Amino acid sequence: MRLFSLTFLAVALHVIRPCAADAPADGHVLLGIAPLERAQYVSSSVVALVQSRLEMELQRAERLDLVEREQVKRVLEELAFQQSGVTDPGSASPIGEHLNVGKLLFDELARVGKSHFLALKVVDVRTNEVIWSDNQELGREDKQLIEGTRRIARRLANTALVLDPVNMVMLPKGTFVMGSEDGLVDEKPRHSIQLDAFYLDRSEVSRAAYAPYARLRDQEFSMDLPGDQPMTLISWHDAEGYCRHMGKRLPTEAEWEYAARGAEGRTYPWGESPPNSRLANFGAVNMGALAVDAGLAGGAEGGVLHLAGNVSEWVWDWWDPEYYKRSPEANPGGPPSGEYKVVRGGSWSHAAFEIRAAARGFHNQAKGASYLGFRCARSASHTGAP
Repeated sequence: MRLFSLTFLAVALHVIRPCAADAPADGHVLLGIAPLERAQYVSSSVVALVQSRLEMELQRAERLDLVEREQVKRVLEELAFQQSGVTDPGSASPIGEHLNVGKLLFDELARVGKSHFLALKVVDVRTNEVIWSDNQELGREDKQLIEGTRRIARRLANTALVLDPVNMVMLPKGTFVMGSEDGLVDEKPRHSIQLDAFYLDRSEVSRAAYAPYARLRDQEFSMDLPGDQPMTLISWHDAEGYCRHMGKRLPTEAEWEYAARGAEGRTYPWGESPPNSRLANFGAVNMGALAVDAGLAGGAEGGVLHLAGNVSEWVWDWWDPEYYKRSPEANPGGPPSGEYKVVRGGSWSHAAFEIRAAARGFHNQAKGASYLGFRCARSASHTGAP
């Protein structure tokens, strides 16, 4: 028989305004933790140990701000919330409304035989859908309980970027000149392109954002690495599949370049100034990618980050070095087939010349790379593939 205790975390939405005192810092997620209750076959000492370790680890998390426990406890008492509600996602809505939050995380602490288990699930209070879940065997000894709780708490902290929706930037319908006469042969000729309005992720897809999709697909995935790092080492097919799962798609090569250089045809996302470490992560200065929301000064118009450097990015199109010679003038989607897929933007390991907005690269669509990530797009008309 299993009888679970309850902890839940509340994640603030941008469309709801918490009290000024409780407002999270920019880029942070607001969390509220209810006290663990003693359950049958789970000793009070284990409850206290797991609860204290969970809170300690979450307090250390860079992007998490904890709501005072007493505030959450008062809401539970006012609503006469019962432990049985942990299995009913519908019970999350009134709690979320009273706490002025949009998502709740429930955790279940159980004892099976001599070992303890901790299971987590995040519920969106607007849809009453479970959007993220995880579990961890804690063991029976104090050291095992501490280490197991620390592991699952770190994974939870690393999901902050997925609990808070990824912002998309709207790029209006427009015309720009694609390509460069000063670049390599595959960047020629310069040609005028018309694009319909579309949305583009403000940042590259993070490891934390990709984690639930990886579990859904039974892909090997380690959350021991920082969750705010770009998701790399995945094929074009996995990147495209993730975007489709999120109701989006990969951007076309033309959309990507338009976002990076704008209608005025910038050489770099920030303009004409040569790149430096304040503007972009390139040239192997850092020997690795920065967090997807790292605030370098070289963002593009609308606040789109890391279109130059950090990690190269998969786009929709097949690569053809002569495609520009026959590209359609409106909304090009690339050749119908090919051997490689286009990658854009350059990475932390690339030279300044390779992170220009017009620079093109290519990669085997079936293989990933440590310097290669992606971001998603969506047509303003909400259509699927280009």
